[in-house]
Amino acid sequence: MKTKKIMISIFAVILIMICVGGAFLAAQNEEYYTQIDNDNVQEIAPHGDMNYKYTLPAYDREGNEKELKFETSRVLKEDAFICLKVNLIRGVVEWEEVEYTEMPGKVQKYYSE
Repeated sequence: MKTKKIMISIFAVILIMICVGGAFLAAQNEEYYTQIDNDNVQEIAPHGDMNYKYTLPAYDREGNEKELKFETSRVLKEDAFICLKVNLIRGVVEWEEVEYTEMPGKVQKYYSE
């Protein structure tokens, strides 16, 4: 009986750790930077407010490249710089236009002002 209680307690602790870890991952967003190239936009079947899908190379603060896909409700301004908030589980969850000077130096080297 005592062994059964210990096993249930261990299982409960492991389950709680998994839930807390999942919640932590779901809340973490990493920033990537890219420049809009409307040659890489595709019109998609509307769902919600999303009508367009971009596939662009983007760079994190350290200058590491990653191809990112994200959807928008409109075609974005050509050559605009944007910061993408990327969630490990959900992908791109938010974006905003930024100035060239607001991007990290390791990212700026991939683009010209």
